[in-house]
Amino acid sequence: MMPQFFFTAAFVVALDQLVKILIKTHMKLYTTVTIIPDIFNITYIENFGIAFGLTGQGENQAKRWILCGVIFCAIILITVYWLKHPQKSFLFNFSLGLITGGAIGNLIDRTLRGSVTDFLEVGFKQLSWPVFNLADSAVSAGVCLFVLYLIITKEHPVEVKNAPDTL
Repeated sequence: MMPQFFFTAAFVVALDQLVKILIKTHMKLYTTVTIIPDIFNITYIENFGIAFGLTGQGENQAKRWILCGVIFCAIILITVYWLKHPQKSFLFNFSLGLITGGAIGNLIDRTLRGSVTDFLEVGFKQLSWPVFNLADSAVSAGVCLFVLYLIITKEHPVEVKNAPDTL
């Protein structure tokens, strides 16, 4: 098996948690530091919902543990898929490592604190994408790269000559 999966996942988790610790210790909740005016800010928030706060911002223990269960199941499913379908492809291993590492990073937050620390805010002038974090970015990039892997390696159907017609 290729080690890129484990190395990538571990690196994403470590970097994600380190940056979240730095944000929490050097910023106050709901404060913003402008990096590139009207385009990129570091804005510290705590997200009690799923991606981009889609289930609302209120703290709810049932929602918290249901989300933890879903994320944990996703991590297990991705890891089992990776184990059952080993590939030598760097793209395959790297993309699944990004997804798994990002999921673990956010699962750590949600399990230990009940919310996920978000801090990356991008947009243009008044149009802004919801605040997110490195783990979210890793999951998104991993999904895109995995889709690219599937497109690149897609097996084309083999045409069999003189095969009987079936209905």
